[in-house]
Amino acid sequence: MIKPERSSSSLVPGSRTSATMASLTSRIFSSLLICGALLMGGVTISAMTGSMIDTAHAQETNDDMVIRRIGLIDLEGVLRASKGTAKVRELLDKQRQLFQQEFSEREAGLQQRERELTSQRELLSEEAFAEKLAQFEADVATIQKEIQYRREAIDLAFQEAQSKLRRIALEIVTEVAGEKRLDLVLIKDSVLIFRPTLNISDEVLQRLDERTKNARLEVTVDPPKTAGQE
Repeated sequence: MIKPERSSSSLVPGSRTSATMASLTSRIFSSLLICGALLMGGVTISAMTGSMIDTAHAQETNDDMVIRRIGLIDLEGVLRASKGTAKVRELLDKQRQLFQQEFSEREAGLQQRERELTSQRELLSEEAFAEKLAQFEADVATIQKEIQYRREAIDLAFQEAQSKLRRIALEIVTEVAGEKRLDLVLIKDSVLIFRPTLNISDEVLQRLDERTKNARLEVTVDPPKTAGQE
């Protein structure tokens, strides 16, 4: 019986070829371990870097939300005490006086017409008297509407003038807050107890008076629209 010959390429323990393959396998395994370590290290470094960035961003956000300096303002009190409001009231008083004078004269005319109409009651026919009476009542109703319109128009003019002064005052509050580096400005009535040094009302009032000292404040009341203009 003929025995098969062994291939010369077979690995025999202790042979040179076996040692070479073992050395090569060891090197490959070591390389894989090093690559794995680098990859794991890269993941770890990336995670640490991301965590540090998130922490820094959160810290920055928290710093933006911190309130360190606060100011208080009595805005309504500033507007009431301002010289601009006093000037507006003076202009409105003049409008009221003109309004009162005009309608006093018209009222006197209506009273005279009423007396004449009463005296003509027995002299006019029923139809003629009814026509004159209807016209008189229509004129009275027209004047009453005009009086109501003028009153509302004067109130509206005052509100518009106050709105302009309020806008100027708020601009000044913003300026003062920026100069004092205030993080928050509250309405005084919303705070129960506070240090007087937090109140910026006097400074705002002083600047408001200075800024409106030479300002041209006008208060006009337009005449009521007729039926054809509406």
